[in-house]
Amino acid sequence: MQTSQQLSSGHRTANEDEDDEDGESELLDLAIVGAGISGLMAAKTISEKRADIRFRLFEKSTHPGGTLDGLKTRWITPHHYHAMNLCRELQIPLGTVWRQSEASEARRSLFSIGPFRKRPSGSQGANSFMSSLRDLLVRLESTRFMAELDCLCTVKYIESNAQNMECFLQRKLLFEASRRFFRFLIKIGTGFYPSELTVAACLRLFRSMSSVRDLYDMLTLQNGHLQPVGSLNWDVLIERLVARVGPEHVTYSTNIVQVEITSEQRSDIVSLTDGTGRRWRARFVILAVSCLDLVQISILPEGPLYFHQPDIQLGLWSMANFTVRYPAPYWRDHGYTGSIFCPTQCLICYESGRNQLSGTYFSPLRGVLNDTERHLIRDTILRLLRTNFACRTMQKPLEFGLELHPIPFYFDVFPTFERCIIFSSTNVSCWYRGFINGSIQGGVRAAILALLEIRPQTITFREVTDMQCMHFKYFHQRSSYERVWYSLNLASVSRFLLGVGAVLLTYGAYRMLLKADICSWWSNR
Repeated sequence: MQTSQQLSSGHRTANEDEDDEDGESELLDLAIVGAGISGLMAAKTISEKRADIRFRLFEKSTHPGGTLDGLKTRWITPHHYHAMNLCRELQIPLGTVWRQSEASEARRSLFSIGPFRKRPSGSQGANSFMSSLRDLLVRLESTRFMAELDCLCTVKYIESNAQNMECFLQRKLLFEASRRFFRFLIKIGTGFYPSELTVAACLRLFRSMSSVRDLYDMLTLQNGHLQPVGSLNWDVLIERLVARVGPEHVTYSTNIVQVEITSEQRSDIVSLTDGTGRRWRARFVILAVSCLDLVQISILPEGPLYFHQPDIQLGLWSMANFTVRYPAPYWRDHGYTGSIFCPTQCLICYESGRNQLSGTYFSPLRGVLNDTERHLIRDTILRLLRTNFACRTMQKPLEFGLELHPIPFYFDVFPTFERCIIFSSTNVSCWYRGFINGSIQGGVRAAILALLEIRPQTITFREVTDMQCMHFKYFHQRSSYERVWYSLNLASVSRFLLGVGAVLLTYGAYRMLLKADICSWWSNR
């Protein structure tokens, strides 16, 4: 049997002694915790170098892929460079879900329910006109502010701005309805409340998603979202990634609970321990897990301070991912496509199959939910569907599936810790890394960082710059005219008009007082 020094140098193949009974007898070059898209993408990048790197993936469940449900299955659009490139490489044809969900036999055009839906036509008179005018201004203001955010975040270098994002919204937006919309958009897009982010951090998160407008169009299904042709999920992507990596490199039903850094022969070795007490050793470790799983792993002797406890006053939302199946597409009979994006109701919904709706309801409930609260969420979702589609039969589905997940809280993760633990995330948050395009970005980034330590000679200059400038592919050049136009907003105009009005009012009062003094002086004379 070869020694551990020979193993660490990478001369043993992955198939030799793969099933050692004692995990401590082998020294891996790289251990990847988590066989989701991020972990599989990191393993794919490593294996394609063909540099005799001994690695292994550890997955706590019995299958790879992590959780790709609810909103996460919708996180690919034609603008997402890394996801589109991977699908082309793996020869996975993509189709637009929007066109698939359209009813070809419909005799009238169907419309979606968005955040700026019009008032019911039954209300008339001056109030109706003022409400319609206000809705129009809210839509105009929100659309313009999305363009301004895109102008600020799709640049080569984002300027340092430590201002709180909530204060930024207050300064830039005139209507409270617009502020509520962006609070919801920021929360579901980044996982954070605006008050938990600085302006610069928020812009960096939005930049990784290609653009704010693209995020909005995807959630409202303006231009559709992509998924594999002939499939309602992304299992084909997982299967082909596992095939590229090699099933022999994946160890299932292994929940890593402790990672310990020790020194052996003047070099750092990382020991991994699972829930049963079994141990493995590796020179480097990639933690390709979600925020919620990351805080469950004990890092010894002293772990990094990588998370920020959320503000209790804001409340922790949970995501209720649901799928509802009906005997017939009742929503089409009432003139709807089945797509809902309603920030005021914290509801996102879309048509996911034949006579089927899927979506996410963001609940303010915290902690572990019991059966009573689950039934409450179920009844709330059905009531919202009935109200939005104006159809009572929406409350009587054939099937109703519900999965509850807490929204991760704020993370501030550096790419590496002690040069041997690598986080598969951005340096700001793990939240977007849960989605397909973000998971692919995080996996590539972590793999390049690991290769720079293990086999630096295999890395090209382009790969290093791509890792450091991961989001630069989403840049758009903005002209001076565009930047000036995007900087204009109703809040600034209103403040300017109020200032001008105050000056004119003061001047008018002064003229009146001056005229009154002259008249009194003339009469006394």
